Amino acid sequence: MVQQRRKVRSTRKITNKQKMRRRLWLLLTLSVLFLVCIIYDCHRKGLFQKEWKELTHQPSETKRVSTKKDQDKIRVLLTNDAMNSIYHDTIQIRGTGELVVSQNGRKKCYAKGQTVTFAAKGRHHIGNKVDISCSKGRIKVVSITRSGKNPVYRGTMKIVKKKQGLLLVNTLTLREYLYGVVPSEMPSSYPMEALKAQAVCARSFAWRQMRSNSYKAYGADVDDTTSFQVYHMSGEDARTRKAVRSTAGKMVYSGNKVITTYYYSTSWGYSASEQEAWGGNAGQNYPIRFQRAGKTPGQSLLQESGFYDFITKDSIETYDSGYDWYRWQVKLPAETLGAKLGIGKAEKIRILKRGRSGLIRSLRVSGTKGRVTLEGQEKIRQQLYPAGIEILKKKSGEKVVLSMLPSAAFTVLDGTEDGKVVFTLMGGGLGHGVGMSQNGAGEMARQGKSYKEILQHYYSHCGVR
Repeated sequence: MVQQRRKVRSTRKITNKQKMRRRLWLLLTLSVLFLVCIIYDCHRKGLFQKEWKELTHQPSETKRVSTKKDQDKIRVLLTNDAMNSIYHDTIQIRGTGELVVSQNGRKKCYAKGQTVTFAAKGRHHIGNKVDISCSKGRIKVVSITRSGKNPVYRGTMKIVKKKQGLLLVNTLTLREYLYGVVPSEMPSSYPMEALKAQAVCARSFAWRQMRSNSYKAYGADVDDTTSFQVYHMSGEDARTRKAVRSTAGKMVYSGNKVITTYYYSTSWGYSASEQEAWGGNAGQNYPIRFQRAGKTPGQSLLQESGFYDFITKDSIETYDSGYDWYRWQVKLPAETLGAKLGIGKAEKIRILKRGRSGLIRSLRVSGTKGRVTLEGQEKIRQQLYPAGIEILKKKSGEKVVLSMLPSAAFTVLDGTEDGKVVFTLMGGGLGHGVGMSQNGAGEMARQGKSYKEILQHYYSHCGVR
C-alpha cells in the first residue's frame, strides 16, 4: 500500500510539471511572437535606423567625409605681441610636456616648462628653419600675450628666418584651429545655436582661405588677426568646443561651392551686399535685408532723409537693437579732420552715394586747401576718423577709442562747439555689414532659431551640409 501511494504521488508530480512546462512554453511562444510583430512594425517604419547608427557608432558616409574635413591641416601665421606685424625679433617658447626642437637635421629635447629662445640676430640666432613639437602637451609662446596671457597652442610650430625677422607658423587640424577661433570671435556665453552658427561660419571661411593660397609666400594659409579670423585671443572653452564638434564638417554651400562666409559684430538694422561694401559684382548670397522677421520699414535708405529717419529712431526694433553698437555718435573737429586728410580746415562732408542698405559707398570732404573723395566702406572708416577721438555708444553712454569708425552707415550733421566747426556723425553697427551679424545671430538663437535657420537667414540661396 505504501509503495502504491508513492507511485500515485510521483505520477501527480510528473503531471503537474508537464502542465507547468506547457504553460511556460506557450507563454514564451506568445511573447516571442508579440516581440517579432513589434520589431517588424518598427523596422517597416524605419524607427530603428537612427538609433542603430548611434548605438553602433557607425557614422554615415556623409559624416565620415565631414570628419575628414575637420582633420585637414591649416597653417596659421602668428603675429607679434602687438598683433601689428607678422615678423618677430625674438620668440620664446616652452612646452607643457617635453619639447622637441629640430634644426639642421639635429633634434634636441627640452624638459617640461623649460624656456627656449630663438632670435633673428645675436646670441640665440637661428638658421633658416626650426621645427618644434610637443607630442605629450601643448606649446606656449612666452614672447607674446593675448588678453593678458601667454597663449598655449595645439599642433606644431615652425620658425622661419627672413630678412625682416622671424615668422612663426602654427600647424594643426582644422578642428583644433576652430577651437581657438570660435571663442575669440563670439562670447562663449552666447546661446549654443549661435555658437554653432559661428563654428560653421568659421569653418567655411577657413576652408576657402586654405584653398586661396593668399599667404603661400609665408608658408601659411591665414594669420591670427581680423584680416582673416581672430585666433587664440580668448583661449579655448568647453561650450565652443562642443559647438565645433556638434557641427563637424558642416559648411555653407551655394550649389556645390563653399562660400566665403563673411561675418561681423553688429548690424545697424540692415545687412549689406558685397558690392556695397567692396565694389565689384553683387553677390546674391549676401542679401540686403532688414534684420527682423516680419514687416520692414517703409522708407528707402538710399536718400539722406530716409536714412536719417531710420538711424535716429529708437522705436525700430531689429535683431541687433538691444546691443551697444546698434547706434553710436562721434564728433569730428573740422581742423583735426582737415589736417588728417591734408586739405586744410574741413568745411563740408557730402555723401555722394549710398547703397540700398544705407551703407555709404562714397563721400567727399572739402576743405580750405582742396578736397578728397573717399570710396568704399573700409577707406571711409579709416580716413574719416582721426586717431584718439572718442566714440559714444548711445545705449550705454560708454565712450571708446577705436582704430577706425565702427561702420560706414552714418549721417553727417554740421554744427559748432565753442565757436569751432564740428561734424557730428550719427551712425549704427560695428563692422562691414556683409553676411552674418554675430549679435543678431545671438538674438535669433534666443528667440528659438536653430543654427541652420540663422545661417539661411544671413546667407541667401545657400544651404548647410
